[in-house]
Amino acid sequence: PNIKNIENSPIRPKMTTLKIDGGKRQKLRAGDIVGALTGSNGGVPGDRIGKINITSNWSYVAVSSELAKQALKKISNDNLKGRSFRVRIL
Repeated sequence: PNIKNIENSPIRPKMTTLKIDGGKRQKLRAGDIVGALTGSNGGVPGDRIGKINITSNWSYVAVSSELAKQALKKISNDNLKGRSFRVRIL
């Protein structure tokens, strides 16, 4: 194999994590996050959403890397449980 090509192309992860500044204390559930991501107007396909981890004050969602910016925009512009939460890519 051509080793020069392997060294020059960075390996991109399949999934990217989004951090949402809301968790169990804000009564967020995984279904709320999936609903916000897959909703109409530029939603992400459900099969592109990975593991969701909800702690007391933060939530982490794995989304397909090529859709990470779209998911960030979607969840930032829409409301979760009637409120807006700060979201960023980790």
